[in-house]
Amino acid sequence: MQGYLLLADGTYMEGTLFGASEVTLGELVFNTSMTGYQEILTDPSYHKQVVVLTQPEIGNYGCHDEISESSLGRASGMVVRSMSPGTWHRRNRDPFAAFLKNLGVTAIADVDTRHLTRLIRDKGNQAVVIAPQTYPREQAQQILADAPSMNGAALVSEVSVSQPVTHGSGSTLIALLDFGIKAATIRALVDRGCTVVQLPWNTSFETIQAMNPDGIMLSNGPGDPSAVKGVPEVIAQLMDHYPVMGICMGFQLMALALGGETYKLPFGHRGGNHPVKFENKVVITSQNHGFAVKPESLDHQRLTLTHESLFDGSLEGFQLKDKPVFGVQFHPEAAPGPHDCLDHFDYFLSLIRSKGARA
Repeated sequence: MQGYLLLADGTYMEGTLFGASEVTLGELVFNTSMTGYQEILTDPSYHKQVVVLTQPEIGNYGCHDEISESSLGRASGMVVRSMSPGTWHRRNRDPFAAFLKNLGVTAIADVDTRHLTRLIRDKGNQAVVIAPQTYPREQAQQILADAPSMNGAALVSEVSVSQPVTHGSGSTLIALLDFGIKAATIRALVDRGCTVVQLPWNTSFETIQAMNPDGIMLSNGPGDPSAVKGVPEVIAQLMDHYPVMGICMGFQLMALALGGETYKLPFGHRGGNHPVKFENKVVITSQNHGFAVKPESLDHQRLTLTHESLFDGSLEGFQLKDKPVFGVQFHPEAAPGPHDCLDHFDYFLSLIRSKGARA
């Protein structure tokens, strides 16, 4: 089916629809990963976003259920240069177009993704509508005019579990506050001998305390961290009592709990090739975030800034000096992306065992 995409600034492109072929709205972002389109699509952090994939050929290794990151949240749409006409992989179960359709996600192909990526870099993220060719353009323009901003968007409640879910049966009990968790994070903990209890985003400190956990994991998630009301206060209590690790949204909420501030990046960090300086070395990280923490807003007498983006100098991690607590802006579970930072989970577990701080 033929379709088009229309941006808030009036940019119009025609292409071929795949997947659900329904009208969709989202914030237009781009991801530079060369593989991992299924993981990107099913990452709850992309909730309410339409993702431009800069890798030109998409779908050539198909899809299989084991690598989906979540069933609770996903991207609103996708934009690709070329949708592969076939799949060539021994583990393939569904072509990507069929996978999109089953999830109810609209994608558009045969458009100039390089031009869109440059436009996002030059003008920042903006709203986009993808629609069938028969859908009136004036109606698409009205949808864009009414589109809410990602600033102030409280989205974690839409992708979090509503009841606790237990994973694994290890000897170390981790309470995981779910703001839009990826399956790979849970898998990384379970593989390291943990029992992980996945909790709703707004679980109280008293409920967590009654579980008597060994450590706390704060997950990634979509939207504006400053709009997640009430949670920083809970996190402040958790950091006073337990070893804590925060990832992406979790890291941002930790910063807010410490009195810091967050801000929206012009076009965000999304991809599997982001260099980060950490302990006099460079690690390549997987990232997906549109907001960041202002380092100058934090109390440097209480914490150490540990990680720095080599793309734009933004803050990528910190650690408390007097507590077994740290957070990172990137996704150390490597889904999709490099494995350079999987050892951050080992470090988290070492804090739980020692209840100490980084040497």
